[in-house]
Amino acid sequence: MAHAGRALLDAVRTRARGWTELAYPDEPGLLDELQEWVDRLNGPYPARAEAARAHSAASARMAEQAAGAALRRNELTGRAGGLRQELAALEAGGRRPPQPPPTRTAGLRERLTGAPLWRLVDFEDELSEGERAGLEAALEASGMLDAWVLPDGAVLTADSHEVLLAPAAGPVRGTSLARLLRPAVDHGDAGAAAVGEDTVARLLTTIGTGPEADEPSGERSGEQRAEPVDELGGEAGTWAAVDGRFRVGALTGRWTKATAEYIGEGAREAARRSRVAAIRAELDLLQGELATIAEQVATVAARRRVLDTEVADVPDEGALTRAHARVAVAAESLHRTGERREERAAALVEAAERRESAAADLTRTAEDLRMPADEEGLTAVRDALGSLAAVLAALWPALRERGEAGGQAADERAEAGQAAERAAELTARTKEAESEAAAADERFSTLRSTVGAAVDELQRMLAQTAEALRTCESEQRAGHRRHAEADRAAGKAEGRIEQLHEGLREAAEARTEAVAALQRFTDTGLMAVALPGIEVPAVDGGAWAATPAIALARAVDAGLSATDDSDSAWERVQRRLSEEFKTLQDTLSRHGHSASARMVEDGMVVDIVYQGRERAVPELAEALAAEVGELARILSAREREILETHLVTEVAGTLQELIGAAERQVRDMNVELEERPTSTGMRLRLVWRASRKAPAGLAQARDRLRRSADIWTAEDRAAVGEFLQEQIARQHTDDASGSWLDHLTAALDYRTWHEFGVERHQHGRWVPATGPASGGERVLAVSVPLFAAASSHYASAGSPYAPRLVTLDEAFAGVDDDSRAKCLGLLHAFDLDVMMTSEREWACYPQVPGIAIAQLSRIDEVAAVLVTRWEWDGTRRRRGPDPARPEHSIPVPRAEAAGGGPDPLWN
Repeated sequence: MAHAGRALLDAVRTRARGWTELAYPDEPGLLDELQEWVDRLNGPYPARAEAARAHSAASARMAEQAAGAALRRNELTGRAGGLRQELAALEAGGRRPPQPPPTRTAGLRERLTGAPLWRLVDFEDELSEGERAGLEAALEASGMLDAWVLPDGAVLTADSHEVLLAPAAGPVRGTSLARLLRPAVDHGDAGAAAVGEDTVARLLTTIGTGPEADEPSGERSGEQRAEPVDELGGEAGTWAAVDGRFRVGALTGRWTKATAEYIGEGAREAARRSRVAAIRAELDLLQGELATIAEQVATVAARRRVLDTEVADVPDEGALTRAHARVAVAAESLHRTGERREERAAALVEAAERRESAAADLTRTAEDLRMPADEEGLTAVRDALGSLAAVLAALWPALRERGEAGGQAADERAEAGQAAERAAELTARTKEAESEAAAADERFSTLRSTVGAAVDELQRMLAQTAEALRTCESEQRAGHRRHAEADRAAGKAEGRIEQLHEGLREAAEARTEAVAALQRFTDTGLMAVALPGIEVPAVDGGAWAATPAIALARAVDAGLSATDDSDSAWERVQRRLSEEFKTLQDTLSRHGHSASARMVEDGMVVDIVYQGRERAVPELAEALAAEVGELARILSAREREILETHLVTEVAGTLQELIGAAERQVRDMNVELEERPTSTGMRLRLVWRASRKAPAGLAQARDRLRRSADIWTAEDRAAVGEFLQEQIARQHTDDASGSWLDHLTAALDYRTWHEFGVERHQHGRWVPATGPASGGERVLAVSVPLFAAASSHYASAGSPYAPRLVTLDEAFAGVDDDSRAKCLGLLHAFDLDVMMTSEREWACYPQVPGIAIAQLSRIDEVAAVLVTRWEWDGTRRRRGPDPARPEHSIPVPRAEAAGGGPDPLWN
């Protein structure tokens, strides 16, 4: 652990000295803090925390520099664009007019007939360049140079703001501008041609040249010039002199300029060329400054990359953390080893006591049994007992085998005696047979010698007779055998006949019972319910015959062949039968009627007491159908109109409110999405549109429902009512077994008519967000609308202190860090309380004002998980307090205890 701490300190010191952009403000203090942290791991990693703060400060400075450079670049780019436009206009032959005053109505001159004064006059040839410049300066400063000259009789509208040159007095007495300027009307210009040279000449005579104006350079200097005086006898109230002085009534002043720029085609051309040269020079300067700014931006970006690289190059504290963990594990192991050693020592003392007690018991027992008490003697006794046990184990099988062998020997002796007696008997019989054979041979020889050939013939006949006798005996045996077999076959046939008679009797009884059961089942009326059109045999007060009953059974089988008769179907029918019977009982009981069930054969018959009379279900169904039909026929048109009016007014009004509320909620969510764009500039919106399974005519119905019901026409009311009735009828057709409440609930559920979609703004139009996009954009396209939806949902809470909880698992996987920060900032902007899990996300961003963190760490060889708690306050991450602490403490290793070292890592 000490080696890992020194290595971390050396790495921090070495890398800090090699950094160029990232710098610790107080490196010695940081190293001291890091030295203390290395020993205790108290709080966050100081090097990384200080590096983060230094990185934030440096990033802020660089951002300010980049923002300033961008602002200056935008400013210069705008100026350059304006200059290029002006240059293009000048190079195309255009003229640059004087700067218009802010009091002029924009675009007015394009609609007026006439021209400004500078486009209607030119200098007299005898004027010098200085005089021309001074006279133009006086006219420009006084406002007369760019004043608009209208044709005679033309007037302006009341809402037109313009400066006109239209003197009310006549020509001045004395020198006027007619001696310095001459009319120069461009007849190719319709507006200037409309003014005319006569109007310009009269206008110049009404403006003087000043009380002390020098003669033009082409005139004689000694000639006296009278001061301009108006026709009333006073001094001219409006004049402009060649030295730049001017007067307009009570207003007087002076201005100078180097050269004339506007009066005269030559001056204007010279001014145009001068301006073109000036613009080009200024554009060159702007281009150079833009290049310098681009270099500054590139330098700032490179420095920012270096800064990011350096902050990422902060030495990792993982090795030290693992070393501390291993030390803690070793301390814990040492503690457990000490506990086990103490337990073993106590067990050893207890075992020694038990050994002493056992030795004393052994001595007493040995004395009582007169056996040795020492180990060698007991070992010899144990060996002898073992040998004895082995001998006894072999003795008992030997004794058992000996007894069995003795029994076998006795049996064999008895069998030998019997064999000897049998042999003696056979020997005696052999001797008697030999005597008889000898006597027979003797008699045969005697007879043969006495009788001769007759005897031979007789013997042959006897042999033939014996052969025939043997043949007869053989045939007799075969006949006896065949007789026995025939006797046995006859017995089996009689038994089979009896068995078949019994089976026929049982089958007849079963058929009779089945016919009776079928007749009883038919009598319950259930047959008519299942197969209404089937023909039932006539009863005639007795049982059914077999033939019509069999025909009925076959007709029932054919009519119900498509019915599922599996076990599962039977179970479903049983369950549904119970539910339907319960519903029937509840419905009838509310109206004062009752229903009872009784089991018949394999079915259940329901009897209903309706209006005091007991009725079967088919009979009651027919009666109710007839009653309903009759009620439907007597239902008046006025009542149907009332129902339709209720459907249109109340139901349609409620649907109008609900659909309007949904659209407003979607609009609110889109407003929140519009106010919170992503860092990539991706804009999203939610759309609530008709679903692909929407009913026909929904678009027209929604258009009418968006309008107030008070302004509906009769056609609108009929269309809305027809649409709603179609939905109810379609739901009734799809689910004939449901109740009217179920039908109305499903048919008027406007949510099934619509679906939500997410769209993104791309290339100037809104497209579905499910198109091609990066992984981060896809995550944002799903997450950001959900944030907006959650915020809109929580906004319905009545209390401002109600929780606004959102849980995220593996939050923002596949999203870059900047987008993560923006997303977490969006969570804060939406005022949502987030609880999330992530493999690497700490959520320590400036956009997050505060968050509590539980970091889980695990080491492979340690069967435990370390939980460290941190708190982020928007600027700094600090170690948080543990909610509970173990009661025991880990002992300090001896080396640290002896040297007064630091506290253990965990207490």
